[in-house]
Amino acid sequence: MVMIYQRMLKMIRRKYRFKRKPGMNEAETYARVEVTWLDTFSDSSWLDINEFIKTKPKICKTSGRLYRRKEGVTYIFGDWSLDDEGNIDTFGNVTVIPNVLIKEIKVIK
Repeated sequence: MVMIYQRMLKMIRRKYRFKRKPGMNEAETYARVEVTWLDTFSDSSWLDINEFIKTKPKICKTSGRLYRRKEGVTYIFGDWSLDDEGNIDTFGNVTVIPNVLIKEIKVIK
């Protein structure tokens, strides 16, 4: 449990938002990331005991821009529209992941 907490602290301390420079739109101030996380496994079919105990959570990867990490969840967006001033108007292709399921966040340069 301590290792998980230390790993989460390390991810929380990273900088995922950058200062807006001239010529940049708002979306470019959010870090491009690849998030590795655990997803639950579900199967509605009938399984015998051997099949059942072999099931495991799936490791998933999500890439996009990290909007924020707050209140135990991480918000990622992949698409956006801009207003006339270059600010984000709407988000698309959004993923919200509980932080306890996140194994790693890599910033993509």
